[in-house]
Amino acid sequence: MGDVLTALAIPVLLCASGIYTACSCWRRRRHPAPPRPSQSAARPAELDLTAVAEGIVGESWAEIEELYRAPAAERRG
Repeated sequence: MGDVLTALAIPVLLCASGIYTACSCWRRRRHPAPPRPSQSAARPAELDLTAVAEGIVGESWAEIEELYRAPAAERRG
């Protein structure tokens, strides 16, 4: 009898954890948590960093473009 209970414990555990996960997801969809203040404060900082990164990439492309526009004699020189 002990072997049967051991063999059935694993499927029961898997089913119980699946039901728990399904209920947890359903509850979170019904009652979402409000955004944390740190998240809303981080959004403007992310936008600022994105603007700085776009500027750096733009400058880099401009410098690389100048290298390709230069005549072949200048590039060798």
